[in-house]
Amino acid sequence: MKKKRHAGRVILIVVLCILILVGVILAVNHSTTYIVFRNLTAKKIDMDESTSWDGGESYLGVQYSEVSDSDVLDLYVPSDVENPKLFVLVHGGGFISNDQQSRQAQLMYRYFRDHGYACATVNYRLAQEAAYPAAVQDVKAAVRYLRAHADTYGYDAEHVAIWGESAGGYLAVMAAVTNDEEFTDLPYVGEEEQEENISASVDVLVDFYGCIELGTMEDQWDELGIPRFIIKIANSWLDVDILEGYEDVESYWLRQNTSEMTEEELAYCNPHTYVEENLADSGMKIWIAHGDCDITVPILQSQDLYETACRVLGEENVTFHTVKDSGHAGDIMYTDEELEKVKEFLDANL
Repeated sequence: MKKKRHAGRVILIVVLCILILVGVILAVNHSTTYIVFRNLTAKKIDMDESTSWDGGESYLGVQYSEVSDSDVLDLYVPSDVENPKLFVLVHGGGFISNDQQSRQAQLMYRYFRDHGYACATVNYRLAQEAAYPAAVQDVKAAVRYLRAHADTYGYDAEHVAIWGESAGGYLAVMAAVTNDEEFTDLPYVGEEEQEENISASVDVLVDFYGCIELGTMEDQWDELGIPRFIIKIANSWLDVDILEGYEDVESYWLRQNTSEMTEEELAYCNPHTYVEENLADSGMKIWIAHGDCDITVPILQSQDLYETACRVLGEENVTFHTVKDSGHAGDIMYTDEELEKVKEFLDANL
């Protein structure tokens, strides 16, 4: 009995010491304390679970490529706008989870379909099914499919915007900044019937907190002064059991640890490479948004992309919007107030 009591006291002391240590670290690092608090107290948007929509036509589970059952999209075309412009949406999920009906994708298409845009929310092959660059190829095939079938569904494919969040932000950026000779070798449904090549180009890119430079985030967390244990706790949702020995989800998707990749190999999957090579004189308009309390993707990922895009495109063509008090994929970023800013940007540039 005495041994059990002693063991219980030891465990209690250890737990208290850990809590005290965490408290001291957070007390010293005021910014981290504030960020953690904002993440823990973030408010959620009440979202109707109904999938019905009486504002136009819904096309669900549309197969845009025959390479995989995962290559489907859901399309919503409003009936009160003649020939609406097209907004392509790419969900996030760390390259390993979610689909075209993720919470963030729903919050986006529900707002924009009700404000006059045809919205296509795209599913793609996750890392468990296919390694990089499969998901990039999927998204570009989806854009080409949507352009080729504009008359069938009734929207304007001459004016296309693309949005993505987190991992989907990376995919949307890659789809937007690469040219039609890059990552377009995946056929889309109906391609053989087209008399001319269909472009995967877009006019406007909207990136929400995208993980852009793979393999750089740990160093950026150190630069921002966010303790590693906070990052680990915040991202415990990532399923490490599927990583097959790779050091993180990015490396698992690439099937190569980023820490072991050469500069050339990293450049091949770095969107900055393609921004530099392809966007000069393109006239593309870019909106980048990131929460200042994000502890999943460092805000430096977005700041660096903004700086590169400004240098290549010019500051007048690129906007970087910081969303105060928002964590990663926070509902704050999907309020009517925030999405209205994105809509104004699309209205002005698409």
